[in-house]
Amino acid sequence: MDWAAPVSALIGGVIAVASGWAVERGRWRREDQQRERDRRTVMYADYLAALLSAREQIWYASRWYELPDEERVAMARDALRDHDLYPMRHRIALVSPPDLGELAYQGIRRLRFYRDAVLAGARDGDAALQELRDAFRELVQTLIDRMRVDLESLH
Repeated sequence: MDWAAPVSALIGGVIAVASGWAVERGRWRREDQQRERDRRTVMYADYLAALLSAREQIWYASRWYELPDEERVAMARDALRDHDLYPMRHRIALVSPPDLGELAYQGIRRLRFYRDAVLAGARDGDAALQELRDAFRELVQTLIDRMRVDLESLH
C-alpha cells in the first residue's frame, strides 16, 4: 500500500490547522491589546477630568469672595471627594505601570497642597497659591505624557 497520499494529507491537515490557529491567536492578541488600550484610555481620561474638575472647584473657592467663608471652605474641602479621585487613583495603580500609579498619587497630593492653602485663607492671585497651581499643572502635564507612553506601548 502506498502511504504517501494519506501521510501527505495528514501533514497538510496539520499545517492547515496550525496556521489557522496561529492566525486566530494573532487576531485575538491584537483585539485583546485594543480592548486593554480602550479601557485604559477611558480610565485615564476619567481620572484627568476628575482631577481637573476638582482643581477647578478649589479654584472657584479661592475666587468667590462673595460666598460666605463656610461655603468656600466646604467647597474646597470636598473637592477631592466630590470627584471620586481616590477610587480612580487606586484603579490606575492596580492596572497601570507602577510609576504611573505613583504619578496619579502625586497629582492628588499636589491638589491637596493647593486645597490646603485655600482652606488656610489663600485667595486667587496670591503668589504662593499661584506657585502651587503651577506645580500642579506641571505634574498634570507629566502625567499626561506618561499616560500617552503607556497607551502607545499597547499597540
